[in-house]
Amino acid sequence: MEIREIDNYADFLSLRERWSNTLSKCDHTVFSTWEWLSIWWKHFGRGKRLLLLLAEEDDEIIGIAPLMYSVHRTYGLRQGRIEFIGTRQLASARFIGTPDSDYNDFIVKKGNEECIKLFIAHLNNLPEKWDCIDLMDIPETSPSLTFLNKTSRHLKPVHKCPYISLPQSHDVFLRSLSSKLRKDIRRNLRRLEREGFKIDFVDCSDAQWAKDGMNSFFELHQKRWKSRGFEGVFEDQRIRDFNLEIAKVFSQNGWLGLYLLKLSDQPVAALYGFQYNSKFYFYLSGFNPRYYRYSVGNLLFSFVVARCIEEGLTELDFMRGAEEYKDRWKTTARWNQRAIIPRKNFFSTLRTLLYEEYWRQGNRLKYVLGIKR
Repeated sequence: MEIREIDNYADFLSLRERWSNTLSKCDHTVFSTWEWLSIWWKHFGRGKRLLLLLAEEDDEIIGIAPLMYSVHRTYGLRQGRIEFIGTRQLASARFIGTPDSDYNDFIVKKGNEECIKLFIAHLNNLPEKWDCIDLMDIPETSPSLTFLNKTSRHLKPVHKCPYISLPQSHDVFLRSLSSKLRKDIRRNLRRLEREGFKIDFVDCSDAQWAKDGMNSFFELHQKRWKSRGFEGVFEDQRIRDFNLEIAKVFSQNGWLGLYLLKLSDQPVAALYGFQYNSKFYFYLSGFNPRYYRYSVGNLLFSFVVARCIEEGLTELDFMRGAEEYKDRWKTTARWNQRAIIPRKNFFSTLRTLLYEEYWRQGNRLKYVLGIKR
């Protein structure tokens, strides 16, 4: 088995077919697809070095390490870090709002996890002065964790990821909810009808509707957050452009899940996610605060669950984050793990320890002083 390094975007783009073939032979999420990672790199790879490693045997890709190298700085301390492509650089305000993958992992054919050891050995021989390999948001079900548990300085849970196992009917799903939530959904539907609204559940997942649907979603997401005194992530045109390209490509692949709730032809709520390998990944949502009293977000979510069940999906994944609204839907939780592997020398290990402590204490001070990151 040989390790080959890809360090330029053109070669990355040429891997599409071979990448997809490797994915078909291992467990993975939508965030490990060539489509997601290549588009992420196109929009947010500036200032970083592509470090894509392939484990090849008899001209077949056995494993892929979708990595990047960048330099982080905080309070005058420099740290060279290797991370998964799609990881947000938390230490710099310049990267706030950059979308990051909710799940990251090595892409390895089942039974070949030993190639991760070869990836790590290759990284240790790089000329770059990196201090640590920081692998964020690895799903707790990943086979990679067995190997990483032996090599990382620490492996720990970092993010809660609630999900719903979808039943065979929407009625069964509704019966699983609290009686209060069931009554609220039915009462608000009757209330809207009584007040003369025409209620439409609109699927914008098809390629011909995706762009218009995304623009409606952007508007509703921004309205929701601005009503709370925040800018909203789509204030940044880079974030809009990235998600528009994701929506375009995913809709062509049949992976987009983009839904609107319209009242008398006016979009009032939107839900944006991905439908992939029998799962629905709930990515982001938005609603018009003027219609808050009707719980339009809950109504739209109930419609989306019904659609997922109709299409035979087995799980709705809320992904990373322990927000209160997720708990009301009777979710179960998994945890993403983080593995940190310092480079094998004293100064790199020391810088890694200091950097982590500086970052924790700095953010604690910002919180105390009320400074927004």
